[in-house]
Amino acid sequence: MFVKRLNVVFCIVLLVSLSFLLATAGAQERVKIKYAFWGNPMSIGIEEEIIKQFQKTYPNIEIEPIAAPHAEYHTKLLTMIAGGLAPDVMRINSYYFADFMDANALMNLDPLIERDNIDLSLYYEMGLPESMYEGKMYGLPWGTAPLYLAYNIKMFKDTGIDVPRVGWTWEDFVETARSIAGGSGIERKYGYGAPFTNIAYFLPFIWAAGGDIFDQTKSKFTLDQPQAVKRLDEIASLIREGVFANPLELPTEEAVTRLFAQNLIAIRRASAAEILGMQNIEGLDFEVIHCPTGEDIPNTTVVKSNTVGISVSTKHPEEAWEFLKFLRAPGGPGDRLYAKAKRIPPTSKIPELWDLYLDPTKPPRKIKEITQLISSTYGRTLPLRKGWLEIEGVLIPALQKTWSAGIEAKTAITEVKAEIEEIMKSKN
Repeated sequence: MFVKRLNVVFCIVLLVSLSFLLATAGAQERVKIKYAFWGNPMSIGIEEEIIKQFQKTYPNIEIEPIAAPHAEYHTKLLTMIAGGLAPDVMRINSYYFADFMDANALMNLDPLIERDNIDLSLYYEMGLPESMYEGKMYGLPWGTAPLYLAYNIKMFKDTGIDVPRVGWTWEDFVETARSIAGGSGIERKYGYGAPFTNIAYFLPFIWAAGGDIFDQTKSKFTLDQPQAVKRLDEIASLIREGVFANPLELPTEEAVTRLFAQNLIAIRRASAAEILGMQNIEGLDFEVIHCPTGEDIPNTTVVKSNTVGISVSTKHPEEAWEFLKFLRAPGGPGDRLYAKAKRIPPTSKIPELWDLYLDPTKPPRKIKEITQLISSTYGRTLPLRKGWLEIEGVLIPALQKTWSAGIEAKTAITEVKAEIEEIMKSKN
């Protein structure tokens, strides 16, 4: 009897010990998630802070950051995917999103969104399409914000010109820019300056004229239509007059920022990242406004988003999803940390995020008001489609002949139309 009892006790102790060891082993098991994103040294800091905070909450999930400058980031990402080394969680610029979907790179998140009750209605509506493909969500929005126009307040005060008002038109914009432009040599002042290195720089002006780059189905190239061609020729004329700076002399946004800070460019395009950079320039006072409107066409300001998704080949989908929720769920820790760091304006419609983002001691002081007006009335998403960057790579050099060599826009576009249509056909 004693032996039997001893055996029973031994078995119980053994089972308890095994259970404890298994539980301990499970608790100590760490999963590594690779997270890819682009950024400069200023922006990488906030990503490190988000990772740090996440790992405090989820000590069993290790986040390995993979960062690269934007110029080389997507090439690096595609190379990793092709080599079977896709990061578990990755940020993708909306310019490339359709091409990544064509490569079957991202996981459909709809089941996880529904299971965990992620309220998509809390995101700004214009940020959602650039995370969707064929009606399904393949990422959560990151960086939804307008591409504002920023104006140099000192230059307006010095010339006695009224600052832009909500609802201003293309004609108002041109008149304002022409009134400020003048001078010569290194003191030459320009009403407007931009590199024109991508379609988003000049497409708002085409929209205001009633034109577009594609038809509504995005299957037909329409930049050779009369409204678009006329506006492109107007832009070229303003460059030749010196009202707009020559875009070929402004190869980067850094060059624009330098002239803007030196009170030599009165109006420029400004993304959230560029606004953050300008806020750090001592003595520079500026404000933001929507892009000029057209007749019965108020929505001419690009609202651009990006997405953060999960690799279709991840071995740790649940852990990757936990990190993605932490990073991008509306009102979540990542949302708040980004707002507090001023990295991007709030991507979701949660009022306290603006309280974290706004700094009343720094310009632009009307950014919340203007952002919400753009979201409700003056904004429009880009007509992104497969092959967008290939099309852009053909179109921009052609239009540079219009900006600098005096070639009519119709001629420049006709020279490359067949090549663009072939790209569109091959990417259907």
